[in-house]
Amino acid sequence: MFFQTSRSHRALALSVLTASVAAILLPAPAAVQADEPPCSGTVLQLSVAEQGTTSAVRFRFSLALMAEGSSEKAALQQLQERLRRLRLALEPLVVGTLSVPAPSTHQRGNQVDADRQHTASTGVSGEVKRSKYNALIEAVGGLPGVRLQGMTSQADASEAELVQQRLTVAALRRGTAEAEAMAAAIGVARVRLLRINRQDAMVRPRAIALETARSGFRPGEAPKPAQTLRLQLDYCLSDGLEGKGLVGVV
Repeated sequence: MFFQTSRSHRALALSVLTASVAAILLPAPAAVQADEPPCSGTVLQLSVAEQGTTSAVRFRFSLALMAEGSSEKAALQQLQERLRRLRLALEPLVVGTLSVPAPSTHQRGNQVDADRQHTASTGVSGEVKRSKYNALIEAVGGLPGVRLQGMTSQADASEAELVQQRLTVAALRRGTAEAEAMAAAIGVARVRLLRINRQDAMVRPRAIALETARSGFRPGEAPKPAQTLRLQLDYCLSDGLEGKGLVGVV
């Protein structure tokens, strides 16, 4: 029985040794790499940018809210009351929820002043539809301690997507036209698009002048949100059997 057990152990050890030697001698599998699109001529790299605008369907507002009192507690109590009134005024006008950060407090005047005041402040931001813009200005204009800090126009998501598609088509057409012009300049006849590296389209809100917002505002006159699309295009310019067509999109 002892002899049989030892022989089994030796067989197992030999199997492990054989596997270890094989792992050392056999080459590791090569990493899989994507083949670059072939080009038998000149590779031309172009950076193309297109811009467009979308309609403003909402406006994002930013309000400053301040209060004061003879003590920090009194200032915070007044701020809380003013915030309550502001919420009631904004509730029927805003889209979604309001954003209200934690309040901050500080003292006004010197430490020796017996009548120095404590102030408390916070901010309130949110979104309002085009039709409710003037109503919001009127609602907050008469509230104590409220100041309009900023207003920006917001784009509609579905319209922004359509604009992005139009910008993509325009960018590809312009890139192809530039590549064909370059091919003619160097005396080759074939132009083929190798790859596209597309950066995400950016929709930038547009700020509205505060003077315009306070004096009365027509939503149709608001600065429209701007959208930018950038493409990095690689073309193959050659005289070989190169057919036009899209090879890779990044």
